[in-house]
Amino acid sequence: MTLAHPWIILFDIDGTLLTVDSSFNRPLLRSIINDLNIDYPDMESDPFSGRTDFDILTSFLVNHDYDRDLYETFKQLYLKRLEKEITEEHVLRHNHVDELIEFFSRPEFITGLLTGNYPDAAVIKLKAAGIHHEFSFGAFGEHHKDRNRLPHLAISTIKEMLEIEPDPEKFIVIGDTPRDILCAKHANMKSVAVTTGNFSKEELAAYEPDLILNDLGYPEKWVKDLTGLDFA
Repeated sequence: MTLAHPWIILFDIDGTLLTVDSSFNRPLLRSIINDLNIDYPDMESDPFSGRTDFDILTSFLVNHDYDRDLYETFKQLYLKRLEKEITEEHVLRHNHVDELIEFFSRPEFITGLLTGNYPDAAVIKLKAAGIHHEFSFGAFGEHHKDRNRLPHLAISTIKEMLEIEPDPEKFIVIGDTPRDILCAKHANMKSVAVTTGNFSKEELAAYEPDLILNDLGYPEKWVKDLTGLDFA
């Protein structure tokens, strides 16, 4: 029986469920920057982990007064080329993804995405990785630079979906960066940090997530510590 307030599981994408090869992603962005005659020489050294797509693409326009029309042109070209050019060879699908998603498909949980990706970019990357799960909803980095705003989008969506007053402490953010941990804390949600991205256990521990994992395997062994639910 579905609980009155199920646990809401929010998955990050990049570095958590999959990783897009930087040898594909960076050259793609550079070619668009060049094609649009954008003055931005520093892209190759920019850190992208945990940032929203809106933040990343906007930052490229620092020498163009953050021109909105140029941003929209860049965004649409990026999405068009990403869909056309990305293949499964460009994407590392992390271990235990199917196991994790299947586990959280139980009626005690609702699965969603909390990701800096544009919605279309999220769909394209998941498809390239062969991840075909129908997530119930998503909080995406489409309109905000600040990732800390995304959990509040998730709360609002759940309130509308379930017609309940959401309890942030029954939301779990699963991600691979300090920004995932910080955005969960910002909204009083629980956080699970996984070392499948660019950050070590020690680096993630400094931000005090509720749990740190080396990979996404055996969720039945660690979910009890977060939820009190026993699936052993």
